[in-house]
Amino acid sequence: MSRLVRLILILMLLISVPGTVYVWLMPVEYFQTWMIERANPDQYSQFAAHEQGQALTVLLRILLPLLAILTIAGFIFYPRVVQLATHSWQTLKRLTSLQQLGRTYLFRVLLISWFILGLVHFVGGVSRRIEDWPWYHFRAGSEMMPNISDSNRDVIRFVKEATEDDARILVLSDQKLFFLSYYLLPRKLFHPLHPESEFVLPKEFQQRQLKAYRLSDLDTDYMEQISPDYILEYYEGKDYLENDRLLEDTRWLEFMRSQYGPDYQPSFNVRLKKYQKPESLPDATPQKQEATP
Repeated sequence: MSRLVRLILILMLLISVPGTVYVWLMPVEYFQTWMIERANPDQYSQFAAHEQGQALTVLLRILLPLLAILTIAGFIFYPRVVQLATHSWQTLKRLTSLQQLGRTYLFRVLLISWFILGLVHFVGGVSRRIEDWPWYHFRAGSEMMPNISDSNRDVIRFVKEATEDDARILVLSDQKLFFLSYYLLPRKLFHPLHPESEFVLPKEFQQRQLKAYRLSDLDTDYMEQISPDYILEYYEGKDYLENDRLLEDTRWLEFMRSQYGPDYQPSFNVRLKKYQKPESLPDATPQKQEATP
């Protein structure tokens, strides 16, 4: 056991000390360039490689010095390390010994497999975390909102800021926005889908325009049934875009200019307004419907 412990400590020393010196002497840009040169030439992959190179460098700058310290401490307290390793091995052998030799070997193989599986999952988790680092950093998924467009993120953050937690919101859009219900919890959302769009797969950048409801398509009975607190109208496609109403919602305009500067001009329709029940409106009559949700 003494030779085995010495061999392990020597290997750890040969890896940790030169590795620590190398990752601390070389600049972060060196590792980022190394990653970028091996990534695909598209902009998405280049950005990911740049950020992943930084994350990996910082991780190694923390782990390798810790490994070096543990290795040096192992040499300093070598007799105690050998004694601990010997005692742990003997204890493990005793606890895994069964009455039958075959069962003993089977139990030990299963135990070793369990530890290896745990190590594989740990390494896989760290690897996945490094892959996600360019977009997540230290932000949670509910804050980062992955796999959706930038305009969807802006709308979600605006609605979350402009409405109460218990609000009931009617969503009218030329997109399928079922994910809003997750990111805007605990708010309750109603998103009527046009029958002609129910089984149609959307394409990015509105390459396939989906049929959608406008507010005038919904009758009074439907509005009374869901009784929303707010109505969100969100349209991006050319079939539903109303350029003369881009600046209609002043709160939306103020929110976006606080994010992107005072010169920001919206390129899609977002209107969030409180719903007024029919009895509070004079002679409210529903307009002719094209389709009933």
